[in-house]
Amino acid sequence: MAPKSTVRPAARRLPRDQRVAAILLEARNVLQERGSEQFLTSEVAERCGISEGTIYKYFPTKRDLLIQVAETWFEEFLADMRPHSRNLPIREQLLHVVWSNLYLIRREPALTRFVLMDLRADSSFRGTRIHELNRQIAARVTSVVESGVKTGQIRRDISLKVIRDMIFGAIEHQTWAYLRGEGDFSVDESAASITDIVYSGIAVRADKSGNDMDAVLSRLEKIADNLATNGKQTDRKSE
Repeated sequence: MAPKSTVRPAARRLPRDQRVAAILLEARNVLQERGSEQFLTSEVAERCGISEGTIYKYFPTKRDLLIQVAETWFEEFLADMRPHSRNLPIREQLLHVVWSNLYLIRREPALTRFVLMDLRADSSFRGTRIHELNRQIAARVTSVVESGVKTGQIRRDISLKVIRDMIFGAIEHQTWAYLRGEGDFSVDESAASITDIVYSGIAVRADKSGNDMDAVLSRLEKIADNLATNGKQTDRKSE
């Protein structure tokens, strides 16, 4: 019997945009399954039915391919993120954006690890498309806070940058063990906890000093009335 051929059948020729899309899709699948540390372009090529060299025709390096995968992921998130209703209370709007960011991490831990631990640590990160997309995601949070300030629900004396850093710092710390593969977290519970803690610190509190003074005056008036009544009764008895 003749030996079985090991020659790979020729891949169907695709237009450039379709080929790139196919490579990005399989690269994302491999990244989700293996993580960036075990990511191999050869496996991506095999899944696409092409040679590894074909990948490098479109992406100069493995890192360039991973960066493009991350950019596509961020763009999808921004497009899919449901806009919150401006008619909702600010706390509910804030809960919405916090929840969305936690859900993003919960759904794509490998991509999140790559962005946080690899790309963000690079000195050139601030000039990248990923950095700009990340700024757009953060802007969803600051826009809610700005709206709260304008409507008088959030204090004006706190820096927007500080509030933003507090929120995203809390999100990162809440999910860090999960990203390291050492635990899990509830998106709903984490979002509610972070929102409650942050909002309680930035919300404008009703000034109760006026109400307290009214209560004091009311009690004094009652005491005065009682004294006056008792005084009249005493006068009548003495007559």
